[in-house]
Amino acid sequence: MSIRVKINLVLLVIGVVTSILVAAFNYYEARNRVFSEAQKKAELISSFAMASREYTKQTMRPLAVKMAGKDSFYPELMAGFFVVRSIADIFAESQKGYSFKQATINPILPQNKSNPQETEIINYFRSNRNVLVKKGTLSQSDKQVFYVARPVVNKKGCMKCHGRKEDAPKEQRVMYTGNGGYGWQVNDVVAALITYVPIETALDELKTIALKTIMAGFAAIAVIMLSISFFLNRIVVKPIVNLTTLTERMSRGKDLDKTIENTSNDEIGALCDSFNRMRVSVVKLIQMIKKKK
Repeated sequence: MSIRVKINLVLLVIGVVTSILVAAFNYYEARNRVFSEAQKKAELISSFAMASREYTKQTMRPLAVKMAGKDSFYPELMAGFFVVRSIADIFAESQKGYSFKQATINPILPQNKSNPQETEIINYFRSNRNVLVKKGTLSQSDKQVFYVARPVVNKKGCMKCHGRKEDAPKEQRVMYTGNGGYGWQVNDVVAALITYVPIETALDELKTIALKTIMAGFAAIAVIMLSISFFLNRIVVKPIVNLTTLTERMSRGKDLDKTIENTSNDEIGALCDSFNRMRVSVVKLIQMIKKKK
């Protein structure tokens, strides 16, 4: 294998590895930024939803009960879950992919029924009562989303609507005839407020950017290799090849009168000078031997 091929192979390996490492580093840095931005958005939406729920519980519900009576039930004014979900649905109409859900294992509203992934989150909060926020990614409809979840702990004030069914407001029992949402216990984790932020599109864009980075890196490698190969061939390889050819002929007793041309002041030039001195010495030695004869 010639020195030219060896140098090109080394440059190729270094260039390819460098391009892949740079692309991978940029991809994971950008990926972390996507998750960070998604988390900030999810936290903001989640905080707004929690504030809406608390406002419903502390202000709207007491006022509605005072005005309409204890047996009345208007979910639009009294049910924190209902209010938050309604706001989230309106929000999702203009912010595609964003969603908020009050995921419940045993809900009054079937729409709030937790799926297997959400049930796992709720059970996690039940097993880790000191954890107040859970974050991560999961797949929904084959698309990756970032989520922020907070546990919902059943309070004593919620037992009127979620304790025994017969104790619930009459209008609530008429409106919701099923048995879901009853039998809750005080201080139990009964649900999770989960905010979903889409990240699939952003991650796809990152993959495309990473691929383009690698392709651009390969193109840059090709240009660099051609440039280096050209200069190496002119400055290093060609002089060495010429020197090798000439010394090979000299070793056979040919071209001993031909001076090796030195065109540089570097190590190759020094090598040429050394061969020239050796050539002169060999010529003198031959002449001395001939004279002795």
